Amino acid sequence: MEISLFEDDKPLAVERCVLYPYPDLKRIWTRLWLTAVQEENHPNLEVVVLNADGSENCSVYMMEHAEPRAETTLHLRNPQPGGTYPVVVEMTMGLGEAAQLLDRHEFDLLLEFRNPDTGEPGYGFGVDWDEVKRKASKL
Repeated sequence: MEISLFEDDKPLAVERCVLYPYPDLKRIWTRLWLTAVQEENHPNLEVVVLNADGSENCSVYMMEHAEPRAETTLHLRNPQPGGTYPVVVEMTMGLGEAAQLLDRHEFDLLLEFRNPDTGEPGYGFGVDWDEVKRKASKL
């Protein structure tokens, strides 16, 4: 008898995404949580931070990511404190022209420091910010 550790009926997707600007407002702490990644299916992940005019400010591309969580720091070029930056998170499978889009999310990031240690909400999706605040207040 074989017991699967993965939910085969659950599509591969980005379940949660959290971004927190660092106090210097030049860097952004970024973490993604994925549905269970199977051995043979390693998706590509991309996080793109755009300027107000739609041009790319910074991005990270993680090819064939095999872990259920991804964490990185993005480095903004010419950060504008108080500015609004659109963020795009994409999950794809395959490379080049043959890449298939599996999941896509867009949201805005206001460039101001938010302290995760005190439970301040960051930016992203799939997060219960009230729960984040409750957990921080118990520390």
